[in-house]
Amino acid sequence: MKIVELSAEDFDNYAKSHENANPWQTSNFGKAAETLGYNILYLGFEDSLAIKGVTLLLTKVVYMGQSLSYAPRGPLLDFEDYHFAEEAFKVFRRYLIEKKIMSFTMDPPIVLSIRNKNGSIKDNNKNDQKSESESIKANVYARDIVNFFLKKLNFEYRGQNLYFEGILPRWYAITSLPINSKTLLSKTNKKVRTKLRKAARLGIEILRDDTKNIDFIYNIAKEKFNRPIEYYQNLIDNNPDCEIYIARINSEKYVINSKALYEKEMEKNEVLTKLIQEKNDTGKNMQKIINQKMASDKVISSYKEHLIKSTQTLKDYPDGRIVAFSIVIKHGNKITIFEDGFLKEYSNLNAAHLLRWKIIEQYSNSESKTFIFGEITGGFDITRNPLYGLNQSKLAFKGNIMEYIGEFGIMINKTMYNLYQATNGLQQVFKFTNQ
Repeated sequence: MKIVELSAEDFDNYAKSHENANPWQTSNFGKAAETLGYNILYLGFEDSLAIKGVTLLLTKVVYMGQSLSYAPRGPLLDFEDYHFAEEAFKVFRRYLIEKKIMSFTMDPPIVLSIRNKNGSIKDNNKNDQKSESESIKANVYARDIVNFFLKKLNFEYRGQNLYFEGILPRWYAITSLPINSKTLLSKTNKKVRTKLRKAARLGIEILRDDTKNIDFIYNIAKEKFNRPIEYYQNLIDNNPDCEIYIARINSEKYVINSKALYEKEMEKNEVLTKLIQEKNDTGKNMQKIINQKMASDKVISSYKEHLIKSTQTLKDYPDGRIVAFSIVIKHGNKITIFEDGFLKEYSNLNAAHLLRWKIIEQYSNSESKTFIFGEITGGFDITRNPLYGLNQSKLAFKGNIMEYIGEFGIMINKTMYNLYQATNGLQQVFKFTNQ
């Protein structure tokens, strides 16, 4: 067995057909990562003149000509064949030494658990063969792999993080496909359905941008992720598996509907005020009316803010304004919201909620098996997780939680790596989480 360097085309041809195909193990992501200062290698594990595994490897020279390396959501090879995997990593280690790479990190796309929205590992369900299969894979296969990496390959395990400490996220919100979108919506929390209706009423329109115009989304993306526009161009250009969806305010509709909603609520509020004035009652009925009046006051205040905001939006953006976006990538049997974002000044329009719903509706009858809403945290206690709202927003549509196996790292040249750490401290050279 030996390590061979592949062309981007040959790498993609193998990687896209692998059962663990993912958006990070693609040449599009490799080209995007180059704009962030990483060197890119497309490598194949060749055995008996046949490629039996591949990995995209990011490297960066950091100390005296020595590099750090990282295989984002890789490598893609048969980890169940322990003999092959052991031999593969032996030759891979020798290759890294030759390339003056002093450490290697990986986070293989292996599922450790499937959980419900509360974080509890899902029980095997005799009526759900997919759920049972995933549970078996999580409880047996993944745990055996962890032991194999630690004991046979001498990797260090870094996979216990609950938040975004890792290079890539470890926790994702998912749902199984296909689905009946109408049934799913009817089972969705009432508060979520209210947010969707509110967004639509206030003029949010969801569109697929078939032109893939990066300029449309970059003003939002750059504020959240601080990446150059070339990153997105290389990720998206000539990528048939990538789509861009945008949430745009119809400025005129925003004004008209804000005014209509405000006036309607004012009428309701006046009726409640009149009832309170006319009735000299302190019983339960009066308290109910008072509570309704107080709730109506809050709604009026909200609609008044929208009326002011919509008027200014129409003045500044008469043709509409993009307030949220999602980059969706299809890979293997999965569809992933690879990256998304929204303008904070319009967060009360719930555009991101409507955008996610329209995307899942678009793919409801897809031949793919899994829809991934994006990264979340592994913290499920509302009192202890400062990002609990992120979890709730991405688990809004009856989703489950997918927990990946996590990161593994190994020092290839311990002497140089220790010198590097002593000189530079613990620097995070690789980082791709969106938080």
